[in-house]
Amino acid sequence: MRLHDYLQRVGMTDANHSVPPPTVETLRRLHVAHREAFLFENLSIQGGGSIDVAVDAIERKFLDDGRGGYCFEHNTLFGAALGDVGFDVTALLGRVRRGPREGWCRTHMVLRVIVGGQPWLADVGFGALGLLEPMALSEGATTSQVGLTYALGRENGLWVLSCSGSPFLHRGAEPLGLDGNATTDLYEFSEDAQTAGDVEVANHYTSTHPGSIFRRTLTIQRTTRVERTLLRSGMLTRYLGGEVTEHTVGRDELPRVVREVFGVDLPAGPLVFDGYAAAT
Repeated sequence: MRLHDYLQRVGMTDANHSVPPPTVETLRRLHVAHREAFLFENLSIQGGGSIDVAVDAIERKFLDDGRGGYCFEHNTLFGAALGDVGFDVTALLGRVRRGPREGWCRTHMVLRVIVGGQPWLADVGFGALGLLEPMALSEGATTSQVGLTYALGRENGLWVLSCSGSPFLHRGAEPLGLDGNATTDLYEFSEDAQTAGDVEVANHYTSTHPGSIFRRTLTIQRTTRVERTLLRSGMLTRYLGGEVTEHTVGRDELPRVVREVFGVDLPAGPLVFDGYAAAT
């Protein structure tokens, strides 16, 4: 991949343009840098386009066009960068635990990264509720990041990532429906390695199936070391300095709000979610 272009885009270059060593600290720094550099968004889908998860296509979108994307794009690009740095990286697929259990399917991508013989969970593609930093892939591991506490557990042979600790969970992240002290499961995943073909199949379903939330809802999200910002279902929610604010955004306000808050433009013309709204 275009590793030096990637490192420059996420602010990880030095005067000698050297590649950082494959250490836990490098993994942490790259994870945070990626999260802060790129938006989580579904504008391509909402504009009626398709999602190409080939690395060169993601590079053009993220590095050249200044765009973001969703999990398959983020973690494919991040995994390619980690591999070129020298990390041992494996793509895994997971099920988001939202809605009735019978509807859960493998529509989320994460990465297992081995450093010094120890496995780490890396995931730069879960939007505003996701990890800012990687966490140890071990049962009972916990980490607190930007107002949320994450925990990893095992259930029926699967890993389950849960989080707790913030009113952001029940205000901005509807339909999780939690109070500030509750815990919710975010997603489950197994450690069977996935091929690029597996990722392509999951991506195709997630980006094109009429029941996919990414077709039914416009979403743009950002996570930094100090703030979590989420626009979804006409609600803008921000977590900053321990406080949560939320504002309803009308359809006619969306272009202005998206530009002011996230610095991007909506696709021209009706968006895909508009068609779903008109049908209800």
